[in-house]
Amino acid sequence: MTYENSLIIKIAWKYYIEGMTQNEIAGSLNLSRMKVIKYLDIARANNIIQFKINLDQFVDIDLQNKIKQHYHLQDIYIVPASNENPLDCLTKAAAHYIEDRITSDTMINVGYGQAVSRTLGHLTISTKYKVTFVSLSGGVKFYIPTAIESASDYYTNPNYNHYIMPAPLLASTEHLAKQLIHEKPIMKIFEMIPYSTITIIGIGAVNERATIVKEGYLNKSEMEIFKSMGAAGDLLSQFYDRNGNVLDLQLHKQLVSTDIHLLKSLNHVVAVAGGLEKREAIIGALKGGYIDVLITDEVVAKSLIE
Repeated sequence: MTYENSLIIKIAWKYYIEGMTQNEIAGSLNLSRMKVIKYLDIARANNIIQFKINLDQFVDIDLQNKIKQHYHLQDIYIVPASNENPLDCLTKAAAHYIEDRITSDTMINVGYGQAVSRTLGHLTISTKYKVTFVSLSGGVKFYIPTAIESASDYYTNPNYNHYIMPAPLLASTEHLAKQLIHEKPIMKIFEMIPYSTITIIGIGAVNERATIVKEGYLNKSEMEIFKSMGAAGDLLSQFYDRNGNVLDLQLHKQLVSTDIHLLKSLNHVVAVAGGLEKREAIIGALKGGYIDVLITDEVVAKSLIE
């Protein structure tokens, strides 16, 4: 162990275990406060310090049970209200949830969108586990590898793999989408998906802040049209109404994506979504029976049984 590594561990111990302030640590080790801050940042970045949230401590058991029974969920985790970025809170909780369920030879399906990307970015996975990530749709290659690699020691973990569909999310025509789906490299990924241990997805709201709009696949006016047709939300870029019924849209025929109905047969489908703007989308996903576990915030959870 180098001197610097030894010093980093000592500083982290004094700060997190002994409860010393940054100024007290600086004084005791004859360092500047800025140096202490720098070494604490290094400790966090290199996973010397790992935080675990006991999600069960935050759950209103009565509310949890009502939601589980009403929507036939396997489980729900409710993240308390916070001044922190709401999406950050949700995705950190989702990452902890997934970490606790990773064992040897775990295969995780990953969906499309910001919630999934941020969840992956918060993951800390032990190198003793063989973990495989499989994308559920095209169009994720631009942000998912970055999130996974930076978070999980990708380059130093020989037991770590990911399979990204080499295709766009949305093809220019239905014919092209069918051709892409039947290409051998993509077919191989689709064949892997049913054998997953966990599936992690986001739930999209029907508004201009949706990832599918931000990525340029749809525009605001198209989203307004879908809304007028009864769209409440989307899973894997497939739009459904408040009861979970999938809309008949040309868009769906041009997607290079796992069929939304397959979610019902997959193991342990975990959805990460929060914010009242997603209430209708979450309700539709629950009523449609597409998800097994919901990780959401306190405000949304209370609204689900009103």
